[in-house]
Amino acid sequence: MWRELIAMLRYTLFMLMVPTKALILVAALVWLAAGIGVVYVGVTAASDPWTGVMAIGFFIVFACFFSLFLLIARKQIRRINGYTDKLTSIFKFFDAQSYIIIAVMVFLGAAVRVSQLLPGSTIAFFYSGLGSALIASAIYYLVTYIAICEELIVHKTPQAGLQSEDHWYDLAEDKEADKHQ
Repeated sequence: MWRELIAMLRYTLFMLMVPTKALILVAALVWLAAGIGVVYVGVTAASDPWTGVMAIGFFIVFACFFSLFLLIARKQIRRINGYTDKLTSIFKFFDAQSYIIIAVMVFLGAAVRVSQLLPGSTIAFFYSGLGSALIASAIYYLVTYIAICEELIVHKTPQAGLQSEDHWYDLAEDKEADKHQ
């Protein structure tokens, strides 16, 4: 009984399919939600007003994590752009390694907060910087998604002497055709 239930659940979850390029948008939304949550934890952890040292710590944490998240985002976007299927499981916005990294980060973050090894001011600037880096990376995903949509896909109307609106075209092909005319 349990085996069948697990098999049915696995099949149902992995059948949540989205257009492949939309995985970039899914990643943007997930990173944005995570970033907002982490910033919220950081902001609420500070019991005293921020100091200059906390502000410096915030910018250091932000710079370090944003550079790391930017590398991860670029890697994931390249991987997603390599998919050839029109539809892909919604869970493929990350690869297995990224899911493991996220699980470890969530576990370590929760352990640090629960253990109370660090003062609230440290958690405040660290989480605020980390969450802000996640939000900035989400914006990178979103900008990339918009750029891909604008670059690769455009609606063309019959009035322009082209195909009907329900067809999608690659702008690169159009640019090549324009060069030869």
